[in-house]
Amino acid sequence: MKRREALKIGALGLMAAAVTPVMASKNENDEVNPYGKYREKIYNRNRYTKDAKNPTKGELKHTPEIKIGKKDAKGYTLVEITIGQEGIIHPSSEAHWIDFIELDADAKLVARTLFEPGKAMGYVAYKVKLDGVKKLTAREGCNKHGIWEYTINL
Repeated sequence: MKRREALKIGALGLMAAAVTPVMASKNENDEVNPYGKYREKIYNRNRYTKDAKNPTKGELKHTPEIKIGKKDAKGYTLVEITIGQEGIIHPSSEAHWIDFIELDADAKLVARTLFEPGKAMGYVAYKVKLDGVKKLTAREGCNKHGIWEYTINL
């Protein structure tokens, strides 16, 4: 009888172990990796920030740069985001690429662009209504080196 109970418990444990990682990987990264096609190529979802006083080349390569353009007649302002600062631009290859760029206005997501491996460099331009907005944050995900963000005050 004890052997049968042990086998049942072992089988339940194996079933739970087989299901749990799939459920966790499906849900835990959906906010920063909403597509599953390239999920297996995305190795790092840790968050990082640039050292403001002494940034490394790697930090400069991963930190978004935000440029604000002029407001058009309909009230939209051009916001350009390039991944990389001080002329150091992030590469794009099948093995190492920017998989997403997001723009938040006052901590609310207003735009997100997803990139396929090796197909595009880390650059986006959005037209956004900035009336009353106090802070813009650009966030990017590098499949190897994690999530980086940069904030400007308007």
